[in-house]
Amino acid sequence: MRSLLEVKSFQQTFSFIKLMPASATTNTLMIAIKNLSKAFEHVQALNDVSFSVAKGKLCGLLGPNGAGKSTLFKIIMGLLEPDAGELEFAGARVAFGESEYKRKIGYAPETAILYEYLTGREFLNFIAAAKQVSAAKRAEETRHWLAFFDLTAKADELIANYSHGMRRKISLSAAFLGAPEILLLDEATNGLDPESSFRLKEYLREFCDRGGTALFSSHIIETVEHLCDRIIILHRGQALREMERNEWERLRRQGSSLEQAFIKLVQA
Repeated sequence: MRSLLEVKSFQQTFSFIKLMPASATTNTLMIAIKNLSKAFEHVQALNDVSFSVAKGKLCGLLGPNGAGKSTLFKIIMGLLEPDAGELEFAGARVAFGESEYKRKIGYAPETAILYEYLTGREFLNFIAAAKQVSAAKRAEETRHWLAFFDLTAKADELIANYSHGMRRKISLSAAFLGAPEILLLDEATNGLDPESSFRLKEYLREFCDRGGTALFSSHIIETVEHLCDRIIILHRGQALREMERNEWERLRRQGSSLEQAFIKLVQA
């Protein structure tokens, strides 16, 4: 049972989510990946990868280290140019070099990109300004996400002095600023303490239930199994299988598991 203070905190968190009509959250593709390929010298990082993520869905990108998950995120964010393939957001094709679509996205990379000699508060204010959040809302959102991740006491310390877990928290906070419609989170729970990980997962579930869209990568099967609506299994740059929640729940009823299905696929 949550305390009244905890309930109030979560209500404040969800007030940053832009609510969408229920009818708008069905069958609307927010992200469409079509035949993406990317090679680095002799390594085929992505090979003809295709999948889509509908509005209101929390999609897990599951794969071992080196599967191509981070490469895919970088292509989506325009940080890498694909060798082939197309990318669409909300039905509109996006060409490499375009930037307007990124205003809808909150992105937290696997390795946080931070300014070491800013404080946590200064960094979040800087990111909020870059996202064109108004000055009044900037202060409010910065205070909120610092509190959400228990960083208030460390907010005015230099990021250079932050632990790995604190860096992960400030990176996630930056991604959530500005009420994005889409979240791209690469190995988001890595380095988080159990309480922060739990709160993050609750927030993501509510974010998508209210019409947001999230693509969440992990190599930890249990995380995506319990959190996501849908899973894309990525291995050696290929999308081996797409699964809906009812499919891995059926496996469990039959005495098998998502873990067994995953191991069978990647060892084939």
